[in-house]
Order: sequence, then structure tokens, then C-alpha cells
Amino acid sequence: MELPKRLRLWGIGGVGMSALAQHLWHKGHELSGYDRETSPQTEILTGLGIPIDFHPNPERLAAAEGVIYTPAIPADFPEWEAVKQRSLPTWRRAAALARVLEPYQVLAVAGAHGKTSTSAILTWLLHALGESPTAFVGGLMRNFHNTYIAGTSHWAVAEADEYDRAMLLLKPAHAIIQSVEADHLEIYGSAEGVREAYRTFAQQVKGLCVGPARLPDLGRPLLRYQLSAYEAREGQVCFQYEWEGKRREVGWHQLGRAYAENASAALTLLEALGLPFAKLAQALQDFAGVHRRMELYSLPTGHLIVSDYAHHPTEIRTTLQALREAFPSKPLFVLFQPHLYSRTAFFAKQFGEALSLADRVYLFPIYAAREPSTGEVTHRLISPHITVPVEEDLPLGAEMFSMLPSSTPAVIALLGAGDIYKWVEPLINYLVYEA
Repeated sequence: MELPKRLRLWGIGGVGMSALAQHLWHKGHELSGYDRETSPQTEILTGLGIPIDFHPNPERLAAAEGVIYTPAIPADFPEWEAVKQRSLPTWRRAAALARVLEPYQVLAVAGAHGKTSTSAILTWLLHALGESPTAFVGGLMRNFHNTYIAGTSHWAVAEADEYDRAMLLLKPAHAIIQSVEADHLEIYGSAEGVREAYRTFAQQVKGLCVGPARLPDLGRPLLRYQLSAYEAREGQVCFQYEWEGKRREVGWHQLGRAYAENASAALTLLEALGLPFAKLAQALQDFAGVHRRMELYSLPTGHLIVSDYAHHPTEIRTTLQALREAFPSKPLFVLFQPHLYSRTAFFAKQFGEALSLADRVYLFPIYAAREPSTGEVTHRLISPHITVPVEEDLPLGAEMFSMLPSSTPAVIALLGAGDIYKWVEPLINYLVYEA
């Protein structure tokens, strides 16, 4: 069943929703949108001619035949009343995405970690080899300067998000499952609940299902790969991986073993689908990365600034280990903004242990996103578990810069899924021109 022609999208500036909006626009839908603030994504959409309101505007509903919304939209959002009065149909973003993907052969990427990077790599490799995929990626792909590309083939690449069981709405042609580690326990209740959801998802995959060798049994055959060697020297990374008795060696410029595993998964799936490995390996060297995924800025002061979306303890540990390995002689300072009260409450100890890989930690208030505050869960739950010096009473703003040691070149990592990334450019300007 197709979506109506005239649609209003709430939360249109989010990375997932903005990609969906672009696809609907390319397919001829008439759109309007709402978001709280401007962003690179809203600029892309307004450039297409899509009107976006940055304050609620119920009058827009008069021209709409339906509404698509993100989970971040609250129950008291002022436009809900107009929706009820007009009895307009509504869809969560995940349900709308599942509908628009129905005509395609979908390559879906699932797992608690690595979805966006792996999806971006798949998209780039298919594009570079002339397969012209349509892609919906949860991060700004630097090769395309967008979260979306409109392809002309039957292939589509999409992330299978575990939040709110969204991945179970998809029926992929083929899939990659990177991990089944517990997250979103406010949805699943337990680690076993998470694993059961992944088992259900795996059963819905029609063709190949690729996963790392360590992935537990999911009740169906898995095409397993394993990273067998990794070396990083002066910005050039070489790694080896194996799958089904084949050993492959490739080189590229993205830092970290986890990133290399993501590439191994994408290469394994595409080679198994018949694409030539030599061309895939050549194309991988030109993969430019994803905004906020181990995004590295080298400053003339000797400082290295890293922006990364890491918001789960495992992701933080992986990111910091990669930075330690790549820059062993530089002190490592971490600015971390927790994301969601529920995640902070579930994993406070694990966050502290992972952050302790740094030399010093700067801990900021929780980015609430779609959850209300109870007042009981704060970022201070994490600090007792951090074994290195920690600052936890800093505002997230320019005034924090003077607290950072600036005389000695260091690696400074800004981590989190909230809005901490907005301070990367001001921090760079401070270190280069003011410190």
C-alpha cells in the first residue's frame, strides 16, 4: 500500500527522517515538515523546495493527507489536535520506511553497533561498481554529502534499527547483523529479549545473512567473517579478514578495528552476491567516511580532534582503544555527553569503565531526546565508576574550552549521540586562534 501523495513530516530534520523525506520528494510526494531547529539536513530539504516550520503550525495539516513522525515527537505536540480533528492517518518513521522499501531488494544492516558505517560502506561500494543503489543511511555520507541517494536499480540499502523493534518491520533480501548486544532495554526488558528480537529478524531475511564469527546462533545459517589482522601506520590502514575459507587483504584510510570489521562485513556480503573482490577492494580506498563516525581533524597546533557518535559503552571502549592504538604518545581527553536517561541508568558502571581508558574525562548533562527527566537519573551516576580524573560540572558551551589543557598537543574526543558535535568547530577555532 502506497503512502498518500500529500504528507507532513514531524522531525523532518533528523538523519533518518530527512533521508525518507528526500525519497518521498523524488517519488513525487508533496511534503511539508516540522523540526525544532535548523540543521544541515533541513538545509538540504529546503533546497529542494520543501517548506519546513520551526514552530508548530497546525494550519499545515489542512493540506495534508497523512503524517509521518519520529519517536521524539511528544504526546502534547500542538499539531496532534489538528490530526485528530481531521482523522488523518499517521505512521512512525520506521513503518513509513518499511512501506517505501517494499519494491526494492533490500540490503539491511542490523546490530547494536556499526549500522551507519556499514550501510555507508555498502552504499559507496555498490555506487562505485555501477550498481546505482537507493540508500537510507543514519549519518551524513561524506562521499555524497547526504544521508540519502536516489538510485535507479532494484537495490536499496537501509539500516534495520533495533529501537522500538523497528527492524522487525523489514523483510530484507539480504542482511548484515553486526552484533546482538543489549541496548534499548527500556524496550526489550532484558538482554535475552534483545537476542530474541534479532533471532526473529534473522528469520525474516530471505537470502544471505552475514555476521561476525563471534555472533551467537540465531536459528538460521549465517555467512560468517572474521577480522584476522589489522595495522595502522601514518593514516594508512591495512587489514585482513576471512570468510568461508577465503582470506582477503585490503587497505583504506579509516581508523579503527571496528571500522575494519564493518568494511569486512560489507565486502563479504557483496562478494557473496557476485561482485568482484578486486573492484570492491579498489573502490574501498576511496570511501570518505561518515560524519561523526571517527571523524578526525588534525590541527597545526599538534592537537587531534575526534568527533564520534559513540553512545553505548562498547562503542566508547572501541573508539578509545582505536585512538590509543593510533596515537600512543598523545594524552587522550574525552568530552562525553550521555544520550537518554534509560541508557545512562542501565549502563552507568559500564560507561565509567569504558571512559576510564582516557587520561581525563569531561562529563556533561544527559541529552534527553525522546525521554522525560525524572530528576533521579543524571550524568553523575557515571562518575563514581571512572578511575581517571573527571570534571562533571561544566556547561556544554564555549566556556568549557578554557578547562581543557591546551599547551600540550593531545587527542580530544567529543563523544555522544546528542548535540555535542556542534562544538567541534568552535573548539578547533579556539585551539588554533585563541588558546
